[in-house]
Amino acid sequence: FFSTGTAKPVLDIVRESAAQRFRPLFRGTVPLMGHSFASATLGLVGQPRLQKYIQAELGAQTRLSGLTTNLIASAAVSPLYVALTNPLSRLEVIMQTTPIGGRRIAVRDALAEVAADRRKFGLRGLFRGQGIGTAKAVVSLTLFHEARIFLTDFFKERNARASLALPRHPPAIGQCEGL
Repeated sequence: FFSTGTAKPVLDIVRESAAQRFRPLFRGTVPLMGHSFASATLGLVGQPRLQKYIQAELGAQTRLSGLTTNLIASAAVSPLYVALTNPLSRLEVIMQTTPIGGRRIAVRDALAEVAADRRKFGLRGLFRGQGIGTAKAVVSLTLFHEARIFLTDFFKERNARASLALPRHPPAIGQCEGL
């Protein structure tokens, strides 16, 4: 789109990629892996632990609901998440927006372009959009964990009603019936 000004059909992109054994579709995977690692670490590990801590410390003294502690934990984790992932997203975009037939951009070259942007625009260019990014992260992380908690509780109750719940400590191998 950037070079011709017209959108290219997906099938044309797939055909061009197939001619190069689909290698162009994997451009930007190194920063994408870093982005995914930061997302998983902060969103799936850090936020629930922080929520449990907030629930224990603040919830006991102020009677905050689970939703409120979830929102507080998301608001605490989201700025760090956005600060870590925005530069990685910038690298992904630089590496993925080259023409399929053109030369790929290596991570080192993408880092050099980010450094040139930083020299030209300062940190403003690297971190632009962080305010709205943080707000979106708080909302999406809170909703994700609320849905996760709801579904976990729903299936635990369903399994208990249907007597499908596993025992807390499974019996030793020699104590199992039929063995």
